[in-house]
Amino acid sequence: MRTEADRWVGALLHGWVEVLTLFMLLVVVLAVVGWAWNRGFRPADRGPLVSWSLLVSAIGLVLLLRFFDQALAASFIISGGLVIGGLLGRAIEPRGLIIPVLLIAALLGLGLVMSALVLSAILVLVLLFSARTR
Repeated sequence: MRTEADRWVGALLHGWVEVLTLFMLLVVVLAVVGWAWNRGFRPADRGPLVSWSLLVSAIGLVLLLRFFDQALAASFIISGGLVIGGLLGRAIEPRGLIIPVLLIAALLGLGLVMSALVLSAILVLVLLFSARTR
């Protein structure tokens, strides 16, 4: 039989494991994508492996999508996030990665983990096979 304290601790920690798991998934995906992005640059031109601005915007989108359950709200959140990401894409380094990262975050926020994994693998392959100039 559970005590009252066990019930309160269980209620307090409910959902945090999922948020931490999604956060760690985003960090791993951003690290791999950042490595593939920086691979073609000279060491002096390389940026950070995980961009904080990309991580914060992606985890914000994931948390917003996890909070709302309606499909209509999710579509507005995703479209608004992509529009804001497109507007901020010129200011956030590395340039050009905000839209694919937000799409991966949207898939993770909707619970489509395998689709996010496939999109991440395609993004890494495209970055590995493309020539980059700064």
